[in-house]
Amino acid sequence: MKQRRWISAVMSAALVAMVSAACSSSDSGGGGKVRLTFWTHTHPPMIDLNKALIKEYEAKHPNVEIKYEQIPNTDFNTKMLASLSNGSGPDIINMDDVALRGDYIPKNLLAPLDFKAMGADSQKAIEDKYIDGTLAGATGPDGTLYGLPTEFNATAFAINTEQFRKAGLDPADPPATWDEVAADGKKLVAAGQGGFNFLYLSAGQYTQQLQILLNETGGSIVDKAGKKATIDNPQGVAALGIWNKLINVDKVGNAHTASRDATAPFADFEAGKTAMTIMYPWGVGQIAQDNPATAKNMAVVPLPQVDPANPSGRWYGYYEAVNKASKHKAEAWKFIQYSASQSQRWLTDVNFIQPLKGWAQSPAAKKVPFLPVWEQAYSQGRFDEVGHHWNEVQDAVKSAIEDTVLNGKPADASLKKAAETINEALPD
Repeated sequence: MKQRRWISAVMSAALVAMVSAACSSSDSGGGGKVRLTFWTHTHPPMIDLNKALIKEYEAKHPNVEIKYEQIPNTDFNTKMLASLSNGSGPDIINMDDVALRGDYIPKNLLAPLDFKAMGADSQKAIEDKYIDGTLAGATGPDGTLYGLPTEFNATAFAINTEQFRKAGLDPADPPATWDEVAADGKKLVAAGQGGFNFLYLSAGQYTQQLQILLNETGGSIVDKAGKKATIDNPQGVAALGIWNKLINVDKVGNAHTASRDATAPFADFEAGKTAMTIMYPWGVGQIAQDNPATAKNMAVVPLPQVDPANPSGRWYGYYEAVNKASKHKAEAWKFIQYSASQSQRWLTDVNFIQPLKGWAQSPAAKKVPFLPVWEQAYSQGRFDEVGHHWNEVQDAVKSAIEDTVLNGKPADASLKKAAETINEALPD
């Protein structure tokens, strides 16, 4: 394990060398010009709005120039972490809560929120604007806040109503349990329609999907102290068993032929290869932009449950934060404040929900498709687990899922092997 970490460090250093040119543009130019760099992952509707906001901000602040770069999703986490770990990187980052809580905050890579630069009297004045608990994704153990959310996602389910009707299913009676997903999926496949599949992309996305099932079975990846793997407990085996049964027993989807394009995670749903998929608010906007015909026949419904009488859900968010090494922290926070002030446009243009108090009663929210479903999902969500060396933990989770779903290894054996790997990565 130590050798793996040493190799990873060498690879990260090499990657930083390749991107260092992009990380040097935060120096001030002549005449008091402030040049900021801003990196995000790739999501077309988000990119369009970010470009518009940057243009507006630069017009209001002629002394500021913001260089905006989009990193391919497959390289995003590695490139961002490597650059900040080297003391370079962009001034402004947009990163998911698991990475923030698992790497960036513990490694002291971020600047604390500058509430004064944002026109507030205290951190609490900022926090009071948001729904309780939703800023925890960018908060350190001591309560210091390091970012503001550009998007905050809860988990739901989407179905293709046209495909349901062709298979003799009633779209108004969507599956409420994973057993019903299996039953409906079999009918869809038998009728020549799409079934259901999970996404087979990054280790993080594998882990996120298993976390949905773990939340429902009462399982966990590690114990509360973060010192021992628990993924191989009966609840963990049950969670992976649900995944494996849907794909390899009920055969409602093919894991081997699923799309692997991380920039278009709903490609199979859009193309009709699946008629059911796990869905997030941003996904609705992306599908509407990429495939209006599919969007027209899409309904978003509550997430299927192991026990509908005791539902659970999953939260995750992306937060804008400031690199600790930035030479222009105050100016970076001012831009983040401007971005955060545009919550109505984030809803209308990108389907990104920012968890401000009263968001569901705002004018823009009234136009959000499937608003009651999202409100329900937000009421029963929670953040994913995170801990030491979480990248290695997620790699182990991905390997376990692939061992079972792609290679036919029993779930208990796959998770036992994962637990051994995870325990090596966890602190004593």
